[in-house]
Amino acid sequence: MDSLVLGEYSIHTAREGFSNIIHRASGEIMHARMHPMQEARTLYVEQSALGNLLLAHDESFADEPVTLWDVGLGAAANAIAAIECHEKLSKSTTARVRPLHILSFENDLDPLRLAAAHPDRFDYLRRPGIESLLLTGSWRSPSGPRVTWRLVEGSFPNSITAGLPAPDVIYYDLFSQKTHAEAWEFETFRRLYSACADHASELFTYTVSTASRAGMLAAGFHVARGSGTGPKSETTIALTSAAIGCELRKTQRNLLGTDWLAKWERSTAKFPPDVDGDAQNAFEHTLKAHPQFSTPAAGMTRG
Repeated sequence: MDSLVLGEYSIHTAREGFSNIIHRASGEIMHARMHPMQEARTLYVEQSALGNLLLAHDESFADEPVTLWDVGLGAAANAIAAIECHEKLSKSTTARVRPLHILSFENDLDPLRLAAAHPDRFDYLRRPGIESLLLTGSWRSPSGPRVTWRLVEGSFPNSITAGLPAPDVIYYDLFSQKTHAEAWEFETFRRLYSACADHASELFTYTVSTASRAGMLAAGFHVARGSGTGPKSETTIALTSAAIGCELRKTQRNLLGTDWLAKWERSTAKFPPDVDGDAQNAFEHTLKAHPQFSTPAAGMTRG
């Protein structure tokens, strides 16, 4: 068997020279146009201001963990970038750094197994934690429970209902609707919102799909334009009402406005894949009634 192939995946070399993982049947590539760690740091860790969340600005919650849902473990770049953020912060500041608890959701570990077998191509995996995660489903930093990393295997929509701790941050990095339709269904976003509706949670994802943004909004999230990365001029941020104006979230979010709603109405692909003809009227009513389009939110801009 070709050592660069495992199951449905193979190692792909980008024209820029770095390696990433490709899903052979669909041709979709993980972190296609940027080094996996560069995209993980810029799109997810930096944009989520994870470092600021980890700083214990108030001693009363210094031991309260920041919970990260890493949805779509893949070859683990996003989770490793978050762990690196915690490690660097712990070494560079005298302030208390909160524990980091990572839950990585994945239904196929072959991408990580394949990448881990080639540390010459995926040098960021040359670190403690990978072998333990693959063998036992968890890892804990040796200096104590400051960083814990747990694997949650199986279908993500089904895993949401497993009584897991509510996320402070969600890195939503699954394959597109073409390859992984259930990840972008309205019902999945409804379940996800229910899991964090009363919590100050923010979701970060690469997609700018009109249907996916509509699904997040109709599920109850506020939705904002995220920073561009690589060839993308923007990405997407979804946040709960509790996250708006949260003192720990210093970054202003640019919420989608009525101009986006007008674009949605003109779109020929406006509904998530599970919203069929009979459900579309109710979905449209819910979307248009979202307070984001009528009530200014403190600390937010709209455009």
